[in-house]
Amino acid sequence: MPPVPPRKSSRTCLVVALVLGALVVLAGIAVVALCGTVEDPGRDDPDGPAGDVKITACAVDAATKRPRADLDVTNHSSKAGDYVISVEFVSPSGECLTEAHTSLTHLAPGQVAHNRARSLTQVNAPVTCRITDVTRSAS
Repeated sequence: MPPVPPRKSSRTCLVVALVLGALVVLAGIAVVALCGTVEDPGRDDPDGPAGDVKITACAVDAATKRPRADLDVTNHSSKAGDYVISVEFVSPSGECLTEAHTSLTHLAPGQVAHNRARSLTQVNAPVTCRITDVTRSAS
């Protein structure tokens, strides 16, 4: 009778556990990235890009239940600019429900543009809108 070969250890459970652990970590990072806001002391500087954007209306569409923010963007810089704007929609309890992004291109110095940031996520509560990031780059 030939000798019985040693039993190979199965690493399937270890691999599955590592993959699931990595997915949990990535999901946690995604949640923090979606609703986390880093406060920047210069963010509200009236001479910076954030000073160029004002929220003129904030509402949840009654038909779609999707929040939106109407924005006025005024280019206060001396050069034409492109803007990327992030808006957060916050529940009455202060919880970030969703966010939206919008962009504008080739806004001339002194020019005012009206834009709307719309979320694709439905909400069942009134919201307040908060600008979380404004990036302006030369066109």
